[in-house]
Parts: sequence; C-alpha cells; structure tokens
Amino acid sequence: MRADTPPAQRPPRSRPGRRLRAAPRRLVATALGLVLLLLVLTAVALLVGRPGGTPGADDDGAAETVACGTWGLEGVEAPVRGPDAPHSGGLFGVDLFGPGEQWRDRFGLEFEHEGIASGYHVLADGVDPERPVGVVYHFHGDGGFEYDHPEYAVSCMAEVARERNMLLVVLQTPDHDDPEVTWWEERGRNGEWFRALVEQRLRADYPLDPERTWFTGYSGGAQFISQELLADHADLLPGGGAVMMGGGQGPDSDPATEPTAAQLEDLRLHWDVGRLDDGSDPAATFDALSAARDGYRWYTRWIGFEDTSLEVRRGIDHFGLPYAGILEDVLDGEL
Repeated sequence: MRADTPPAQRPPRSRPGRRLRAAPRRLVATALGLVLLLLVLTAVALLVGRPGGTPGADDDGAAETVACGTWGLEGVEAPVRGPDAPHSGGLFGVDLFGPGEQWRDRFGLEFEHEGIASGYHVLADGVDPERPVGVVYHFHGDGGFEYDHPEYAVSCMAEVARERNMLLVVLQTPDHDDPEVTWWEERGRNGEWFRALVEQRLRADYPLDPERTWFTGYSGGAQFISQELLADHADLLPGGGAVMMGGGQGPDSDPATEPTAAQLEDLRLHWDVGRLDDGSDPAATFDALSAARDGYRWYTRWIGFEDTSLEVRRGIDHFGLPYAGILEDVLDGEL
C-alpha cells in the first residue's frame, strides 16, 4: 500500500487514551444525575407526606401548626403532634426511657395484660413536672381515627391539656380483629386492659395528680366511658370528671362498682351532642342524641351524681362537634 493513500481511504486510528478518559466522566455525570433525581424525589415525598388541610409552616421555618378553629378553639394555632412532626422530637415505640424523656411526646407505645395487647400515645411536650400533673385519657370513636391521626383534633386537645399542665393520653382499643375497631364491643375485656395500663404503667411512669383525672371519648369512645368505666371502674376516677361527646348511653346491666359520696358530689360529668345526631344520616346511623340523653338521665337521676350537664348543639351532626373547645370549657368550668 502506498504511503500517500488519501486520508479518506485510510483505516481510522483508535485513540485509546481519550476513550479511557471519557468513561469516568460519563460515570461521574450519571452519578450526579442520580443524586439530583433522588433529592428531587425526596423533596416531593416530603411535600406530599405532609398532613393535608390545616397544618402548615411559617415562612421562617418555625414548627408546623394546625388551625384549631374546626375543633372549637378560634384563633388558636397548635403545634402538630405526631411521630413525624418536625418540631416535637417525639419518640416512637419507646417503652423504656432515660431521665426526662417521659416529658416528651411518645407515640405507638405498647402494653400487654393477660395476653391482650394494644397501643397508646402520651403527649407530654410542655408539661412541667415540678408542678402538679393532671391527665386526660381520650378514647377514640369507632375506627380509631384520633389514634391514627394525632396531627388533627388530638393536637388541639393536647394544647388544651398542656396549658393546664396535663398529659393527654390517647388510647387504642385492644379490639383489633373487626373491620372497624371499637371500644364498646368486648368492653369488659377492654376495661380490664385499661385498668392494668393505668395501675401498672402510667402511674409508675408519671407523678399523676389523682384529683385531676379526666376521661374524654367520642362516639363509641363515649359509650365505653359511660357503659364500662363509670359503671365498673369508677375508682379509676378519684377526682376530675368525664366528657362524653356524640354518645354516652347508660349501662345495660347493674354497675359493678358504686361511686363514693365524694365522687357523687365532686365528679364533673358532661354530655355533648349535636341536635342532628339522631341516626337519620346514612353516614352516621347511631342515634347519639338519644344515647346522650339516656346517659345523662341515668347518672343524674338513678346514680345521683350532682355535677352533671347535657349540651345539645343546634345544627350539629355526628361529625361536627368541637372536641377541643368542649374539653377546654369543661376543664374551665364554663360548661
């Protein structure tokens, strides 16, 4: 072959040095692209995962809050409470804790009694252990929404409790088998589990003031308070009272315990229900209005509690009760 073959006809020369240098550059570019993609996906996930509706954050990066007007606290912005809330540093599923950690929010705690296990949250952020510490026990309605989503009404109720130096303990029913979990089904078993939780765990973990003990419940949770706890476990409520919202019927059997003279005189029992909550709504077929009236009559006339009240709210159905506002007014003696 002649040495002066035209360039166009010469076989191409390989340039291995340039190819070796180009490969690492492509790898670096690919890696940077993947990192950027992961950052974008993470940011999107955080935005999508935030509670919808009212919770929000201030422009300066302050803690997320929930507007509590829906639950009866007009103009109040409460810190969002929950295991994923950015402000709280709450502990998830921690039964054992070091010094001071019991005064932080703790979520998804487990307690077992005689083979029956269930969960509870303790909302303790902002409570001062150097002052008398009260407690509000909240029993959710059928399905357990309040327990599963503490970032909404429960956050507002926790703010009411915190302002009065009280813990808010949100209980999960041990009834895990049914499609819609309830407190009132298997209520005897559920009552024994709650008693053991209070006596064996919570009173050991916290210096609770027995004279500032409150039960609150919504719908099926209200039924559990009136048909089980007040009837068969009245001694767990030495002072304070009970707030039954959207329910609270009298027991269908003779109570197992009898309140003391001091309890009959001092305990505060309040029923709160919407006038439209009569079971006629296909979305809420439980006649909570009749149940609340029945429970109020039972504990006032037949048992003899002296400090009882019933509030029937005009234009309110089963889903419109202002939980946090009701709790605040009862604790402050305005209802």
